[in-house]
Amino acid sequence: MADSRQELPPTLGDLKGQDKSVRQPPDRKDKKGCCKIKYPAGGYDFFLATEEDCRTSLYFDRFLGENNTLCFRWEGE
Repeated sequence: MADSRQELPPTLGDLKGQDKSVRQPPDRKDKKGCCKIKYPAGGYDFFLATEEDCRTSLYFDRFLGENNTLCFRWEGE
């Protein structure tokens, strides 16, 4: 029988001690970097975000920093 608690989003207390993400110096906090989120049902996604926005995401896993090849920025012509 499946445990329905696994489908709940992580809380802040669940993530303590597990954050292995890059921490940007204060003067670079507004720059965008690669953010990784992990969904409770499985799977993950990467997107560009500031460090602060990344860490406040409901499914935050880690902030990978600037120039990470997992995030691509598509610019219109």
